[in-house]
Amino acid sequence: MSREIVDKILMYIDEHIYEKISLTELADIVGYSPFYFSALFSQVMGISVTAYIRIRKLQHALVSLLAGDKIVDISLKYAFESHEGFTRSFTKLFGSTPKTVRKYLTTYTVPKYVVPENLLRKENINMKATQNLVEDMHRILFAFLQESIEEAKEGHCTEINIEFLPDNQVKVSDNGRGIPLSDNSKRNQEIVAKILAGHPITKLEYERMEPLPSRGLQVANSLCEKLSVVVYRNGNVYKQDFVRGIAQHEVTCEMSNHESGMEVTLMPDREIFGDMTFSKQLIEKWISENSLDKLIFY
Repeated sequence: MSREIVDKILMYIDEHIYEKISLTELADIVGYSPFYFSALFSQVMGISVTAYIRIRKLQHALVSLLAGDKIVDISLKYAFESHEGFTRSFTKLFGSTPKTVRKYLTTYTVPKYVVPENLLRKENINMKATQNLVEDMHRILFAFLQESIEEAKEGHCTEINIEFLPDNQVKVSDNGRGIPLSDNSKRNQEIVAKILAGHPITKLEYERMEPLPSRGLQVANSLCEKLSVVVYRNGNVYKQDFVRGIAQHEVTCEMSNHESGMEVTLMPDREIFGDMTFSKQLIEKWISENSLDKLIFY
């Protein structure tokens, strides 16, 4: 299937996003049988036609949600079978309910559809993608490690710990200053959101992204299925939890006699990274290359 055909199909889906779009309808546009078209689409895009349409509808629906549309109206607007069905699909894709997303996500832009750069050398693409997955998953961890390292360079941190937990979770903790939070709950929410809040990134969107930056906590958070932040500061402990970049509640604050510092526990998104696990060898190599052997402990 040529690039022109794929581009035509993807554009048609976006132009008719409010309608029910059938496989037969799309196959007729390019003159293929539904079975043949479905197989080619899956081969080129790495996802079935129906799954792609559902994701695009939900991405557009997310914009409508933030614009203030009622959930029941959104489900009808994007031709879902029911309000309940829309909510289930939305929660499964983005990790949070529409209600939670509306409350804690401030902005979202529907990603542009992207035709794969190479429609023929699919084997090479997959090999490269596997390598990128491993590197990107570790970049998520390194992004948070780097923040602790900056604290150490400025003389505010003397120890950084890495703890490997079940389900490919990793905790990074230090005895630095932590995020500058206070007794002002509204301000705390704004600060944490500015530093960490991201937006859900689907596997399809991730596969079309440029290489991840070495720094960038919002992107790293967006690629985490779960991420929790605990800050010990000024005799208090502050906590916030995220799912795919979206806060799940207000920043909590309780009294604590714990020494100052911060803990970040993260789990990379299994929808994107599958059953891959962190490599202690790769982490130790990164630590050694950055001459951090005497600062970071397991």
